[in-house]
Amino acid sequence: MSIFRPGYRCRVTYVLLLDGLRRVDATEPVLRADDLGVLRGESVFETIRVAGGKPAFLDAHLRRMRTSAQRIDLALPDGWDALARAACEGVDEGVLRLVCTKGPPPTGFAVVTDIPAETLAAREHGVRVMTLTLGITASQRAAAPWLLGGVKSTSYAGNMATIRHAKAEGCDDAIWVSSDGQLLEAPTATVAVVREGTLLTPPPSVGILAGTTLEAVLALDLVPVTVRPVTAEELHQADEVMLLSSVRGVAPVSWLDGRELGIGPVTRRLRDAFEASLH
Repeated sequence: MSIFRPGYRCRVTYVLLLDGLRRVDATEPVLRADDLGVLRGESVFETIRVAGGKPAFLDAHLRRMRTSAQRIDLALPDGWDALARAACEGVDEGVLRLVCTKGPPPTGFAVVTDIPAETLAAREHGVRVMTLTLGITASQRAAAPWLLGGVKSTSYAGNMATIRHAKAEGCDDAIWVSSDGQLLEAPTATVAVVREGTLLTPPPSVGILAGTTLEAVLALDLVPVTVRPVTAEELHQADEVMLLSSVRGVAPVSWLDGRELGIGPVTRRLRDAFEASLH
């Protein structure tokens, strides 16, 4: 079915995991008011690109979802592969979101929506980005598992606040850096930079989410890659910068903290190859 709101068209389909993959109307409630996912944000999710009627890189997403669930002590039910594939039936291109709340009991569902026009524009023309501090050192985040670095939970208020601040400052997105000057991630994306033809990107060990799109791009084996801690100085001196996420794919950073970057050849090559790999 279709749900309309000003400025955006969104087709939404819910599928209840614990009820025989039963499809329900998008207006039908699926969560209890006392669900810990609602009250405390104790839920995990994955956002997956739908391409050619199939959920792209599903195994990698489900592997990460299981890891996230373990980190917040959520007993993830079985059946996500079947749920994802059933939700994508008849959908040529779109966005699939898999969500599991803590309950109790856990409730799992899928939501399918259109790809927003602004996402397509970002992929094609790039994004304007500013850096913002996360307020702690990279080592502190990595050593404090209770901060949930690297967990894809629905506790995304801080992520969304970061993006709102960036937009209020005339940008499209932001990149977090640690208080000791290390590159971390964007609120909804992995960050990679290009220096002298080599792709550099920080490892999950600095307390960031492991990127499924980055994993897929690295598997293409098109450019030299080094996974290591990257400094904020290296970010600002990079020849190219890109944001990698499931729906945007490889999005060029065309402007960073007042510096025009445009769309470089490595970013363009990786973006085009990644899009081709989906079909």
